[in-house]
Amino acid sequence: NHHLRNMDGDGHGHGHGHGHGHGHGHAHDCAAEHKEMTEAFDERWLFDTIDTANIRALNADPEHGVLHAIKPFDLRFDTTRWLESDADEQLIITIPFTGSVKLKAFSLGSGPEGSGPCKIKAFINRDDIDFDNVNDMTPVQSWELAVGNPPDAEHLFKVSKFSRVRLLTLFVDTNHGDDTTRISYLAFKGIFTPLNTEPVVAAYELRPMPGDLRNKLEESAMNNLGM
Repeated sequence: NHHLRNMDGDGHGHGHGHGHGHGHGHAHDCAAEHKEMTEAFDERWLFDTIDTANIRALNADPEHGVLHAIKPFDLRFDTTRWLESDADEQLIITIPFTGSVKLKAFSLGSGPEGSGPCKIKAFINRDDIDFDNVNDMTPVQSWELAVGNPPDAEHLFKVSKFSRVRLLTLFVDTNHGDDTTRISYLAFKGIFTPLNTEPVVAAYELRPMPGDLRNKLEESAMNNLGM
């Protein structure tokens, strides 16, 4: 009897365990699949979620400010307006969003030949990055872009590291040889989540400390739009 009871227990246990394991595994796959499908549906270009009043670019040419590169998707091939660096080829572009974003990819239209960005480094949720400290910081991710990088190419973010971004900073470290860097288009793809709280005032009180001369802010980003 004892022997039979064991057999029966093992048999029952095995059958139950197998059934449960299989059922659970299947359910898990469905949930993951559903999440991916939902995210793919929610994923979009984030042009309208950029806080354009507080976007800034350090070392930008006053005539060719950062808003000249922030364009809607249907103007991605437009080269009549562009962002250009000033004293040398480097740029620090800080982009605040109006909510929290999970970044999936960015697109960038390079200027002609040697003026296009080469090495780009990304930092998140820091509003104090300038030319005095950027080289002391470890980027969250880096990319190297080819000459003549087309505006319809997508460069992927490591999504796990860019899942709750309020503020993205891109440091254009080098270009392909010209004295200045030109960017005709800059856009971000991802998933936007509105903030549930009231807007945080003074999140972007950007007062660069004296130091590197390139840390000057544009007089007013809106002036560059010819408004």
